[in-house]
Amino acid sequence: MKFSRKAIIIFFSILMIAGGFIISHISPSASIRTHIFVTGHPVGAFSVTININKTEYNFDKDVLNRENAMIYNIMGNDLYDRRTGNIIVNYKVKRIGFLYFTEGYGDG
Repeated sequence: MKFSRKAIIIFFSILMIAGGFIISHISPSASIRTHIFVTGHPVGAFSVTININKTEYNFDKDVLNRENAMIYNIMGNDLYDRRTGNIIVNYKVKRIGFLYFTEGYGDG
């Protein structure tokens, strides 16, 4: 069976997109950096330091354990939310299967 060149290119393009998605969500740190990059802070994505925020985690421990999530904070660069203008400091990272997904947490 002979595949056309166009079908092979489409297959490998889809494979590369899926691989890029998986690689960018394979760890909490990679997920946070991807989120920061996609939300409009490309320089900040590579210049911040990411740490676990145990204080926030202990405060909301019951809810976060149910969601299989952890709170991380970033240091080293002030990143501002484009909609509200608040400084973004904390991120909630949920683990779903073997991938991690990030969203902002709190108001700064």
